[in-house]
Amino acid sequence: MSPLPLLRLPFLPLKNIIQNWNIYEICEFAKVSKRTRNIAKVATRKSVKITLYSGESFVIDTFFTEKGFIVPWNHRPETWRLELKDVSERDNTESEDLDEYDRHHTLNLFSDNPLLLFLETLEFLFNVFDCSIHSVYWNGWKSEDMRQVIDWMNGCDKLTTIRNVRFMLNVNNQMTLALFLGTYQKKLGRLILCSDSGGEIFRGMIPVKYSNLLEIERIDDNSCVKWVNLPNLTSMNCKTAFLGVSLLSNQDLNVFLKSWKEGRSNSILEALRVFIPGQEDWRTVLNGLGAVVRHPTQVARCYLEEFWFYGGVDIQRVDGTIGTVMWTHYQGRSDQEMIPKNIIEEFEKTKQEWVGTDSDVVFEERGDMIQVSNEEEIIEQHIPENCFNFSFVVWK
Repeated sequence: MSPLPLLRLPFLPLKNIIQNWNIYEICEFAKVSKRTRNIAKVATRKSVKITLYSGESFVIDTFFTEKGFIVPWNHRPETWRLELKDVSERDNTESEDLDEYDRHHTLNLFSDNPLLLFLETLEFLFNVFDCSIHSVYWNGWKSEDMRQVIDWMNGCDKLTTIRNVRFMLNVNNQMTLALFLGTYQKKLGRLILCSDSGGEIFRGMIPVKYSNLLEIERIDDNSCVKWVNLPNLTSMNCKTAFLGVSLLSNQDLNVFLKSWKEGRSNSILEALRVFIPGQEDWRTVLNGLGAVVRHPTQVARCYLEEFWFYGGVDIQRVDGTIGTVMWTHYQGRSDQEMIPKNIIEEFEKTKQEWVGTDSDVVFEERGDMIQVSNEEEIIEQHIPENCFNFSFVVWK
């Protein structure tokens, strides 16, 4: 059979052929010349999602996806994995591997400088396809390699955001978190922190200094690392932060709330939850804030279209925005629930304890908007030992 002269074909037939190729085949075609690269760019209309790893080699996972379409895990498309390895491994490695069950193809590429080839491959993918980075797993990376990859991310005009970044923290790699937060300058969808079960857990402070241009949609901290102190918290440019056990104190919370109230920090914050070591001292936390403690029978507000908060401590920012500390509150599933009577009794008891104290905190009187049940309910909080839960919601 004679070879098919692709470049002599009209564009539409050539386009149909290209759209049936996998990612690696399109890349090989695009590398032939400037003309083939331009044809590949025009013919390929699907987006390419990228996930980055490092371990024994540098890894780029790629797969096609339709824009705005979420693929169920059991219907996910074929993944083409590019592993960039040192030339010394060539003799001991198959050039191509296929996992049919996982719809997973692996192509091994070799170089005297695997990191350089890794960066060049990323650049090439972004030039040919409509690429986005879905996830980065910063596990097993050397600091200098990580710095060079972050520099590439910052310099890539076509990269505006990374959807997920994950760290597995232990005593040997905690500084990689500080490196990333201090140097990455694009938007970040979600920062996920976990403890490395295979290594010694780090429980000290990580000296984090945020990049001025870093904006984080959400932080989920499931690690055992205590890394959040007052400077970290007030410089955190994040919308939603679910943090673990912190290095904060009651006085630190007061400084944070005053800074937020005066419009000096955390301007995009929408929700914060963090665990504070020790015993809560609400007189210290709320001192000088002009806070209003809303009665649970007076107000119920919905957060994330799912949770209803009754009561809470309102603090007004200089621009009129209301933020609420979730203290003396009840959380329900709708605004029609009746509040258990023990919640109201506890509220009234707390109110009496503040009577006659030198405080600018104002307690709201009981209302009749929300009914009180004759039943009691035990409110369970699953929090770390010797800590209390501090939750703060900003209402839009």
